[in-house]
Amino acid sequence: MNTSLLRMLMCCLLLLPLFSAGQDSASIYTAQLLQPPADSVRTQAIGRLAALRIPATFPLLMAINDKKLYLLDQQAVTIDSHPSGEGTYRLYALYPDNTLLTNSSGQPLLLPLSALKTVDIPRADRLQLAGIAPLLNLFSNDPQKRSLAYSQLKHTSDNATLRILRAALAKESNADALRTGKDALYAIQLYNASTTTIAKANIDSIADNWSDNAPVLLRDYAKSGFLNQETAQYAAVKAVGLEKRYDNLQRVQHFFSGLSLGSILVLIALGLSIVYGLAGIINMAHGEFMMIGAYTTYCVQIIFTKALGVPQTDLFFFFALPFSFLVAGSLGWVLERLVIRHLYAKPLESLLATWGVSLILIQTARLLFGDLTAVKTPQLLAGGWQVSPHLTLPYNRLFIIALSMLMVLFTYLMLYRTRLGLQIRSVTQNRQISACLGIETRRVASITFFIGSGLAGLAGCAITLIGNVVPDMGQTYIVDSFLVVVTGGVGKLAGTIVSGLGIGFFTKISESFFQAVYGKVFILVFIMLFMQYKPKGLFPDKGRIAED
Repeated sequence: MNTSLLRMLMCCLLLLPLFSAGQDSASIYTAQLLQPPADSVRTQAIGRLAALRIPATFPLLMAINDKKLYLLDQQAVTIDSHPSGEGTYRLYALYPDNTLLTNSSGQPLLLPLSALKTVDIPRADRLQLAGIAPLLNLFSNDPQKRSLAYSQLKHTSDNATLRILRAALAKESNADALRTGKDALYAIQLYNASTTTIAKANIDSIADNWSDNAPVLLRDYAKSGFLNQETAQYAAVKAVGLEKRYDNLQRVQHFFSGLSLGSILVLIALGLSIVYGLAGIINMAHGEFMMIGAYTTYCVQIIFTKALGVPQTDLFFFFALPFSFLVAGSLGWVLERLVIRHLYAKPLESLLATWGVSLILIQTARLLFGDLTAVKTPQLLAGGWQVSPHLTLPYNRLFIIALSMLMVLFTYLMLYRTRLGLQIRSVTQNRQISACLGIETRRVASITFFIGSGLAGLAGCAITLIGNVVPDMGQTYIVDSFLVVVTGGVGKLAGTIVSGLGIGFFTKISESFFQAVYGKVFILVFIMLFMQYKPKGLFPDKGRIAED
């Protein structure tokens, strides 16, 4: 059989609607597209697939449109938009199922482009997809592209478009994209509703789905008066209800943000409160011990990824928690033995000395690590708990709140349930009498500095979850830490908790009305006025410092 006759036969086959009732035309055209006997066969196959608009073929057509169609052992595959590793990509099967390919261990299959055979489709053939290009992204592997494609769907009564939309929603796995897609479907059905009952049902569906666009959709429909005045009024009432619910959730979000910030301040100020209450030392280097804890976390990450060769693990962070406490605590103990011990009852000299130490530590960190480093957020703490469509509580913030509560409990048990805690409280109230009673006040001071600095280091480890690690990161929190200690009452655990949470809440509330800078000014003015009324803080000290 010569080539001309073969081409004629293939073209005739393309003109036939189906070979028989049991044959799958999409499979036939797909096979002709991937292994065409002639260029004209491939061109007509792409045209027929675009005209049929079969949802199962859309991932394949999108790969053609994006020029990302490859063959892996004669199987049509595509790749992620960005590499997943060192020049390797995750692979997705295209037809008949659009699925992520995995290896024998059940992990995503990662291959370089050199291991794949590129299928080149001429531009003229790709232009045949222009008419359905907006629909192709409904089946993208990228959730953001799918969300954008859903939101761009126009009000239509085209049954083919509705069928494709429903097919895409049936396969949708991303919650945000699914919410956006349902919005599009309900909106199309709303504008095509023929009775008030159907229209109200779709308005209820839009309200229950409650995507970001829902109030706008309902208000637009109410203004259009599309079906009748009754449905327009119903949509307007639903839009107002959604906005009120959103405002209430924003208050909850502000409450959580204040609790999160307050827990961070409590965690940082906890050690400072103990040290300040024990020795009356204004430790300006306390923020740098937090920085040391953050860099310890970074070093543990480097050890796990480089030395041990286990980059894909969350264990490094949980190992870093005790290490950051020990490293920062040890350096605090050294500082107390070498510097602080000679400056008791000398607040001005201690302030200047610890300020100089803080500058030395900042410059040392800058020389060793540079100006900016970052710690990878553990996968376990990535993302958030979605309480409702518009209220998500990040796992990293929840972890910091839980860690703060745990450290407060640890500090309470140490101070009020151990012999060491009794000695610390005794020395805090009266150093001379404690020494007369046989308490080694210098040993107690050293241990207290170890614990206080260790708590600051633990706070630094936690803060790597919400920000970068920089040499002067401690300066960001040192002023707020002193405000927490002074406002709550020197050396008072309950005062530290109440003051830290209070300042956190007031800060977030003020930021919701003013810019961040003006919010900070508002907090400082409020604390100044408060200290005029209660100069010794919420829980006044009754020990040696108060007498002085």
